[in-house]
Amino acid sequence: MEQLRTTVRMPAELLKAIEAVRDPEEFPTLSDFVRRAVEKYVRELKRAKIAAECKRLAGGENLVTLAEADLADYAERMAQAERGEI
Repeated sequence: MEQLRTTVRMPAELLKAIEAVRDPEEFPTLSDFVRRAVEKYVRELKRAKIAAECKRLAGGENLVTLAEADLADYAERMAQAERGEI
């Protein structure tokens, strides 16, 4: 993975707060901590965007029954229907 070097400016209070919560064993450097935090933030943004799109596509439908369905059984019945067995 290609890595780029960049400088990030932040208020002194934020840096102090980071140092107060950073576990030096898990994150030996400030860079490690910030990298992990940004990766987590990006993942959360992507998940929120996907969740919003799913809700939009559902259009108010109740998808609880679909979530509780036995998808393997459903797929088998669909295959049987396509073969004309049902």
